[in-house]
Formats: sequence, structure tokens, C-alpha cells
Amino acid sequence: MQIDRKTIESSLKKKGFVEVGGDHKYFYHEVDGKRTGPYTFTSRGSSYKIYGDVLLKRMRLQLRLDSMMQVRRLLECPMDGEEYNAILRQKGVF
Repeated sequence: MQIDRKTIESSLKKKGFVEVGGDHKYFYHEVDGKRTGPYTFTSRGSSYKIYGDVLLKRMRLQLRLDSMMQVRRLLECPMDGEEYNAILRQKGVF
């Protein structure tokens, strides 16, 4: 599975993540203005325009998802922010 970095960044912003700049672009999940714990980041380097399985598996852990299918659904937009929040609530993240 491969996903474009711009697609990842755009999708995260639509799902309740707030972007914080730096050497990398960090994305922190927030609900009602409070950080809930899940976060991830994207690298700005030219070799990171497309994210493959290795990087997406690392993101899966940071985003607290159980499967690569959930990662794909979150980052390619079939999963909306409410569904993601429901997964996090079910796991007791917030």
C-alpha cells in the first residue's frame, strides 16, 4: 500500500488533527480543543513524498489503530472523524 504525503496531511486535518510545524509536520489529535494522545508526523524530505508499508505501519501505532485497513480508511477518507473518535473511545484513549 502506498499513500501520497499530501493526501495523508489533508486527511488528518479533516479528521480532527491539528498541524504543528518544525523539522517535520506534526499532527496531534484534538477533541473539543484538547489533545487526546494520538499523534503522527510527516517528513518534509523529497524521498518521503509517497509513504509505503514501513512508514504506514509506524503511523498505525502512533494513531492507535489496530489494522492497516483502518489506516487506509482513515488516510484515504472513507473513515470520517466521528468514526475515528469512536474507535479511540472504545479503546479508552479519551
